[in-house]
Amino acid sequence: MRLIDGGSLDELCVYNVFTLSGTRPSGRTTVHLATGRTTHGLLYIKHGAAHFRSDTGQTLTVCDGELLFLPKYKKYKMQYTAKETSFVLINFEMIVPGGEECTLADEFTVLLKDSAAGRIEHMMSLFESCGTLRGFTATLRKQELVYRLLGMIYENITAPSVNATLYPQILPGVRLLEQTYLENLPIVTFANACHISVSSFRNLFHKKLGMSPVQYRNVLRIKHAGMLLGEGCCTVSEAAYACGFENLGYFCRCYKKITGESPGSTKKSAQ
Repeated sequence: MRLIDGGSLDELCVYNVFTLSGTRPSGRTTVHLATGRTTHGLLYIKHGAAHFRSDTGQTLTVCDGELLFLPKYKKYKMQYTAKETSFVLINFEMIVPGGEECTLADEFTVLLKDSAAGRIEHMMSLFESCGTLRGFTATLRKQELVYRLLGMIYENITAPSVNATLYPQILPGVRLLEQTYLENLPIVTFANACHISVSSFRNLFHKKLGMSPVQYRNVLRIKHAGMLLGEGCCTVSEAAYACGFENLGYFCRCYKKITGESPGSTKKSAQ
């Protein structure tokens, strides 16, 4: 079962979680050509680069801030290509009710790229902090972190996007905005992606979506903030900063306007 293609995270069972992290020099290789990987893997590149080549000929290079899925049973050779590459690797197993194995993808797939807010890097630091711990509590903690990471991946994959048949002229810019909404990129960046002027991009955007690019970015940021507050992993001010809001008062006004409640109420409900 492939979860990305329509499977569900409901009742998914994750187990045998093992974390490895460190720094490797250029030329260091890892080979899984005989029997393939024995578990699924999520490889996060902090700094550096790694090149993959499978037994079927697929090649892929993963760089700074990218999170790569490594399927179980995949046969491949990997080589670190930067002078030094820092990484975090999470190995784990997944099954659904009835014991059926499942996967996120059949090939190497970059699932996420970290933003300026460093959300994935923060998650990886949590994995590293409990990577060497032992005991039942540590096992549960590592499983919890995998579920949270899978939730981030699934949220990104299933995030609402503009229909290509309805908005072809501004689609590249809107997609770029949806991928970088935690960063403060100028509107000209999105207009350039569509090869049109800023004024044309703004006008078409408002005509098609009923709001400005900045308003749409705020909607995406508030949705992200609501998830962080719902998880109970940060304060209101931390959520505001993590989502690109430098002014706490402005964040609270936007949050209530979009969600109908204050960020404090969302956090209180989660607690």
